[in-house]
Amino acid sequence: MISGGLPLVCIRCGAEGDPAPHGRGCERCRAVGVAANLRTDYDLTAARERFIADLTGPLRGTARYRALLPIEPDDSAAAATAPAPLLPAPRLAAAIGLDRLWIKDESRGLTWSFKDRAAAIAAHHARSLGIGVLVTASTGNAAAATAAHARRAGLTAVVVFARGVDPLMAGFVAGYGAHIAIADTKRDRWRLVGDAVERYGWYPMSNYSDPPVGNNPYAIDGYKPIAYEIWEQLGRSVPDAIYFPICYGDAVAACRRAFAELAEMSLTTRVPEHCGGEIYGSVTAALASGTDTVPLAEIEHPTSATSISAAQSTFQALQAIRDSGGAVHTVSEDELADAARLAVLTEGVLLETAAAAGLAALRRDIRDGTRRRPDEVVLVASSTGLKSLGSKINEGITAHQVDDVAGLAAMAQQQSEVSRR
Repeated sequence: MISGGLPLVCIRCGAEGDPAPHGRGCERCRAVGVAANLRTDYDLTAARERFIADLTGPLRGTARYRALLPIEPDDSAAAATAPAPLLPAPRLAAAIGLDRLWIKDESRGLTWSFKDRAAAIAAHHARSLGIGVLVTASTGNAAAATAAHARRAGLTAVVVFARGVDPLMAGFVAGYGAHIAIADTKRDRWRLVGDAVERYGWYPMSNYSDPPVGNNPYAIDGYKPIAYEIWEQLGRSVPDAIYFPICYGDAVAACRRAFAELAEMSLTTRVPEHCGGEIYGSVTAALASGTDTVPLAEIEHPTSATSISAAQSTFQALQAIRDSGGAVHTVSEDELADAARLAVLTEGVLLETAAAAGLAALRRDIRDGTRRRPDEVVLVASSTGLKSLGSKINEGITAHQVDDVAGLAAMAQQQSEVSRR
């Protein structure tokens, strides 16, 4: 078995795990009925001096944070994950009742989603280990990122879809020349990916365990720079809360850990609350019950947020939210659509349906009084709305036929009035 180069430990019980890049999680926890992931284990005392030195050096992109990443990104990998801008959102803040709101725009990567971060690091890591094939089971964003970054790194990408995948996303992935396979169900995808990883030593780029644990730990570390960048962009301080779309929780777990690393290295005094929106209520139920077991939720309705449409989340997502003092909400299709429209009307930001889940959850917290006006909040805009143009998210944003300039002026005036509401 190929070693990944860093020790891996369980995020729940601390037991050491197989250091190869895999997605099986902790065998000890699984034996007692809990599906818990592993994480990379860094010596923060040794890493601190190098981490601080790199912050004032010439390195850009993810390379600035190489002391706390599983590999040192080369110029190609670092350039592919240049810092995502932290956009001030004053009009959106005013509309929902906050003084300070920021949008972390993750749509600037190679395939326009935060999955580019994990894929860039993982592809470079696979290449450093001599692994030539990346394999993923994905509904879209992770598949596209895997395909693109495999191509950039000179590797082969194999993507396993389930039947019924969004044809727009399927075409997107195919455009990068990935090898595409179709399985009957989502769980069949996991079986195929798991067999490929165990039998052929391919590099896993997604969850393949059942119950899920999340992505392999080295790939998850690719999301940590989201937190480091926010910390730097806010003048080496942290916000009160960060809101994410929640599925398997790879990004939220990585960010919570990254802020905890900053705190342990005495570079900040606290970890922000990590919060978010999910579709079917898996993490919501686990938080309510106080258990470490994340249940399989009932799928009561279809969703336009296909990127976060899993019925069962992970312990890593639960742990990140619980340990940071955050909250998660099960958001409806109407809440997603309303949040996405509000982001467009106030800030001109077109969110993928799933990316609107964080804003929908934030609005719920504001209405409930959990989040107050003075709080400083960051929304992680995980992907561009170009990927969900045919969904309910865009109802009401339509073209109107006009015959003269007066009609054009009337239409513009009407839109201006809507925007001010």
